[in-house]
Amino acid sequence: MPNRKISIPSFDMTGKTVIVTGGSQGLGFGIAAAFCAYGANVVITARTVSKVEDAECDLNENYCKGGKCLGIPADSGKQEEIDMVISKTIDTFGELNVFVNNAGISGKTAKILTDECNEANFEHVVDINLKGMFLFDKAAAAQMVKQNAVNGKKGGKIINIASVGGLVGGPGVVAYGASKAGALSLTKTFANELGRENITVTAVCPGYVVTPLNEDVFIDPETGGWSKVYDLSAKNTALRRLGTIEEVAGPVLAMASDSFNYMTGSYLVLDGGQTIGR
Repeated sequence: MPNRKISIPSFDMTGKTVIVTGGSQGLGFGIAAAFCAYGANVVITARTVSKVEDAECDLNENYCKGGKCLGIPADSGKQEEIDMVISKTIDTFGELNVFVNNAGISGKTAKILTDECNEANFEHVVDINLKGMFLFDKAAAAQMVKQNAVNGKKGGKIINIASVGGLVGGPGVVAYGASKAGALSLTKTFANELGRENITVTAVCPGYVVTPLNEDVFIDPETGGWSKVYDLSAKNTALRRLGTIEEVAGPVLAMASDSFNYMTGSYLVLDGGQTIGR
């Protein structure tokens, strides 16, 4: 019997609408740029108005191909602002197809038995990284289910940006690690409940990634080359280097495409071999 004709994978996002939280800079901006370049309509959110406006302009002028970028200043931890983002997205583009939950913070680096590692810091990090993810994922899922009632379970995709910090216990980051481990568990539960609605829920666990937000740590100001901190961090990876924004944005784009329709409740580790041992 001859092989059946194989459908060639496509990463075209033309006509689809994507929300990227924390999309005004760093990793979130890179993810938004990738979606723009592949034809999607992209909504970015962040708390600082000026940064959202600048990023919206940059994406529309330099990355959008066929689609449009809309920037909405919003706090991902406040329900009323989450609802506002969903509402404006639907008013502007008609539907929501992909939601990338990227907003998050690292919090203070402090060993467990120090005064700086306290209840207030722990709650702050968990509120943003885990509670905020729960609230926005739930709102996005509700919109996708609502759309299913009129489009025949077209479904949707939710992609949570977690971290290798949720897989291994790093010193000084107990709140961050706990929040990212919680994000992976949340991803699995959402995937279990939403699968019947043809909504997939996945996660990405980046390792060390160089972004404009941490270049002052990883680049030596005197030489312009990599710093000692970079070299020490790179030694923790099998590839002996840190990742780039593009090396995370590309897989996220692929996961949002129809080529990844059968992946749900699981995650990709993008860490250069950091978690496989040295």
